[in-house]
Amino acid sequence: MPVAVPTRRALDAIEAAARARGLPVDEMRIVRDATNVLVHLEPAPIVARVPITLARLRPKAWFEQEVRLARLLARGGAPVAPPSEEVDPGPAEYDGLLVTFWQHIDHDPARFEPEPVGRSLRELHAAMSEYEEPLPVFDRIDEVCRLLDSLHPSRLVSEYDLAALRLAAEQLDEPPAGEWRPIHGDSHFNNVLWSSEGPLWTDLENACRGPVEYDLACLLWRGAPETDRAVAAYGAYDAELAARLEPFLAVFLASWTIAVVERNPSPGAEAELGRRIERASVRPG
Repeated sequence: MPVAVPTRRALDAIEAAARARGLPVDEMRIVRDATNVLVHLEPAPIVARVPITLARLRPKAWFEQEVRLARLLARGGAPVAPPSEEVDPGPAEYDGLLVTFWQHIDHDPARFEPEPVGRSLRELHAAMSEYEEPLPVFDRIDEVCRLLDSLHPSRLVSEYDLAALRLAAEQLDEPPAGEWRPIHGDSHFNNVLWSSEGPLWTDLENACRGPVEYDLACLLWRGAPETDRAVAAYGAYDAELAARLEPFLAVFLASWTIAVVERNPSPGAEAELGRRIERASVRPG
């Protein structure tokens, strides 16, 4: 099946980085092609990943930190998908793209249960409190504004939509004061891998410093079935603060979803993009 040019470039970069590490490249199976291109290097227990969307604005150091954070958490027994210990996990740079290598997880969505999601998220927060390196703050408004400035009207998004998102970002209040600590930054059901031992959080590329309620807002905002059970299993949190954080989350998700869907359009993704823009927008008067 033909693949899009960015995906083809990603596959070429993965092949080059894998060969340099002595990894097999004859059976490269695409696991996912969205924000990142994920490829299982069968039969090796290793998944290669190339960030496509987020790499537009984020430097190599950002993804180096993700690997360091994931390694620290995994070695401490936190519920995370670990980077590869068999080869240098990278990031390696080829043709302007960054490749990282991760342990392949026997992921089976049929193992999903909402309560372990909530409990594992609390475990993750506890483990992340040990991470002492600086992290970006959760609101990331500067990044959102730079992204919006790089976007142009298209079949998917109008100039009016872009203006509405810019206005929403500009009108956000100062982030609420409180206890800020390292958090996942994009904690939703699709960022959980269901191993035989239980849930493992993945995609720490949005790890940041902020209230733990931001991660709860990430779950609540999407409204997936059984979200309430997952959040209840997390335990005590400030529900009012989580609600106040949703506008920060909404404008971040809507803006980045434009970039994701422009690269990989589909009817379902386009409909979701429209919902996210509508929820996040402040319409110019």
